[in-house]
Amino acid sequence: MDFKNSMDLVSDYDAFWDNHNLNQLSIDSVKSITDLKNCALIEATPTEIFKTHNTIKQQMVTSKSVKAVFPYLHPEYPKLIERVLENNGTVELIIPQSIFQELFFKINGDIRRPAVKSKKLRVFKFKDELNLYLSICDENIGLGLFKNDGSFDQNRILVSNDEQSGKWAEKLFEHVKHQVI
Repeated sequence: MDFKNSMDLVSDYDAFWDNHNLNQLSIDSVKSITDLKNCALIEATPTEIFKTHNTIKQQMVTSKSVKAVFPYLHPEYPKLIERVLENNGTVELIIPQSIFQELFFKINGDIRRPAVKSKKLRVFKFKDELNLYLSICDENIGLGLFKNDGSFDQNRILVSNDEQSGKWAEKLFEHVKHQVI
């Protein structure tokens, strides 16, 4: 772990890391935090309050492969998932058990059933609450955190299309997935 570069990264994105719950991050993720050095911080503004969600949406709309940790259900997620599957893509999700039925059954059954059967749609239920948002959409990643008060910080996400960031996100996704299976 390169301590100085790690501290610089945390300092550069202080609004993202400070007062946020980092408990879902693995020790390896923290040790290799400098892999996120080429990320960009996307922040909502008073004139673009949906900037973070629109960024997430844009990543998903154009993707053939989506791996995601969704700690909450956004009303657009089922349709976005359908779109990926309709374009012969694959979707792998980790979601809290509390939203499983709501999300899973809002995906059109004519699309959902064959996708599940062919393993193009895989959904893992997390028994506890998740305090992390993570998406890996082709080469793009998105990372969002919960505030220390337990609410999701919908105003900030880190994004990147950098290979190192992608590998970091893949490792974190697998870490969370191993907590489920």
